[in-house]
Order: sequence, then structure tokens, then C-alpha cells
Amino acid sequence: MPSLAEILLGRAFLKALYTGNAVWHTSAFVHFSFLPAKVMRRISRRAYSTTPTIASTPGGDAWHHDILAYLGGINAPFVALAAMRLYSLLKTSSPEESEEIDLDVLALTVLALANGSQAFLNLFVYRKNDRWIMGKGLDRITVLDTVFTIMDAAVVIAKLTK
Repeated sequence: MPSLAEILLGRAFLKALYTGNAVWHTSAFVHFSFLPAKVMRRISRRAYSTTPTIASTPGGDAWHHDILAYLGGINAPFVALAAMRLYSLLKTSSPEESEEIDLDVLALTVLALANGSQAFLNLFVYRKNDRWIMGKGLDRITVLDTVFTIMDAAVVIAKLTK
């Protein structure tokens, strides 16, 4: 009978775990990014609030939807992390043959997606509304998200093309 550690560290368990993580974070990305009103209705008690203005918007408002979009965007790199690791496990049949992904490629891909998801929202979504300062000039959030996206991606591309 295998020990708990042997089960937890086995390839089959790891494949299932990475698959589960990828599915979970994909769901969070899709729901938070594209269905914010539905999420607000499901996770909040706004409809039952004793404050009429809150109860009148059970699906939240544009401000809530913006914040959920940020949460959705930040889940995209977790999908990439799980998918990249799962891919490396599926490529081979044994741990000895496993071709590991370069740690810098793995880490900087995840960071590029995390920073990039936020930069994208700042530059292409929030710039068009008056709810936030992001994307309207040289605010530090947009600048740093953009700079780190470019730098992270540049190192990944350099490593993959060398």
C-alpha cells in the first residue's frame, strides 16, 4: 500500500491536481471577467439589504464589475502556471524523462500575464471611464504594470529563442 506522501507526489495525482487548478482558475477568470453582475448576485446579499440603494442593485454596479474584472484578470496567470506544469508532466511517461520547464520561463510567464492582465484593463478598459485613475496618464499602477509586463515577456522570449 503506497504511503500518503507517495500518493501526493505521484504523477497521476499531480496531473489531476494541476488540471483541477487550471479548471478552477479558468472558471474564476471567466466568471469575474465576463459575468460580474451574475457573480455579484450569487456571492453577495445585496438583494436582501435593508439599504434601498444597495438592494436595488443586486448585481452590483460598474464599480463592483471593475473590481471583479481585476480579480478575473489576475486569475489568468494561475491558469498558465497550472497548464504549463501539466504540459510538462504530460509530455513524458516517467519522472526520469521529464523535461522540466526553465524556472525563469515559468515564473516570468506567470508574472508577465499577471502584470499584463492589469495593464490591459488599465489601458483599454478603465481609461475609457471616470471611475479610476488608471490608464489616463502616467499613474504608477499603469506604468509599473506595463513596464513589468514588457520586461517579464522580453526575458521569456529571449530564453525561448536563444
